[in-house]
Amino acid sequence: MHPDDQSRVDEFADFWAPDPPAATWRETLADAASALSPSRRRRAGRARVIAVTLSLGAALVALPQTPALALPMEPESMESLRERAETLGEEYNGELRDMEGVIQEAERATERAEETAEEAQASKEQVRTLAYASYTGNGIDPSMSLFVDADPDQVIDRAVVIDFLASSNQDKIAELEQALERDEEAQEAAQETLEEAEADLEALEERREEVQAMIADHPNQPMGGQYNITPRTEQMRELVIEEFGEGTEVGGVGCYRAVGGWVVGEHPKGRACDFMVDGNGSMPSQEQVDRGWAIAEWARENADRLGIMYVIYRQQIWDVRRGDTGWRAMADRGSITENHFDHVHISMF
Repeated sequence: MHPDDQSRVDEFADFWAPDPPAATWRETLADAASALSPSRRRRAGRARVIAVTLSLGAALVALPQTPALALPMEPESMESLRERAETLGEEYNGELRDMEGVIQEAERATERAEETAEEAQASKEQVRTLAYASYTGNGIDPSMSLFVDADPDQVIDRAVVIDFLASSNQDKIAELEQALERDEEAQEAAQETLEEAEADLEALEERREEVQAMIADHPNQPMGGQYNITPRTEQMRELVIEEFGEGTEVGGVGCYRAVGGWVVGEHPKGRACDFMVDGNGSMPSQEQVDRGWAIAEWARENADRLGIMYVIYRQQIWDVRRGDTGWRAMADRGSITENHFDHVHISMF
């Protein structure tokens, strides 16, 4: 499959689903206004205009006498929203990179503290061994013999040697304990920095998700851009790639194409993308299957926020308009690709 090929007509088959019929308040007002336009009055005749006017007047009289409500404010322009989303995305990715550095520093501090603690524990064990040897009179432990075997004639008294070694190890233990205290302080500081970074990242993610929801809800969704798809679809495409990678080694991502499949689907409308898990038209490996399920479940979890209408994968479909129902089996269309075994299909409103 050639990713995002706008001219290629291929064999991918979509599950067709009609658009929701609900009209917006703007469309309702436009319909009412057109009924009272001069051209309509001339065609319908004076009697019909009077009937329409009376019925509208009766409806207005029947409404509760409440203060006039202001019309909804125009939504922020799509261009402005997309600029905000891009800025937040760059900031978010920058925070992620910074957080990776914080995590690495916290891991290094932990490793240093663990190594110092192990070294201090080893020195303590040596001191205990020396103390036992001095108390029992059983001689120096073989592990300590290297300190005296070089020139035994210089050893005046075994106890003197043991006391010397014990004293040296005690000094080493004191140094190690000081180092351990410093390492633990560094570890605590790194953990505090990590928690602060996590909090900043969560706050940024919330702001980013708010803008993403505004883009998904925006009434202006024209086809266009680099991939000839709607802004809502392009946003979904970018987020899936950000989360799971583009998968260029297994076929990549394809969105717009002129023909939708067996019946007209969302691809020609710029409202659907296929995320490949195998680019050869063959049954994918288990690792690829798992990646596909991860994409499909992510789409389900984010459907309401991003404006996802339905998801198809491995001859099954999930449709947000069916409420709480889960995956439903689909009819066999005859091939791995047409049954969506080698790609995840996501359609948008």
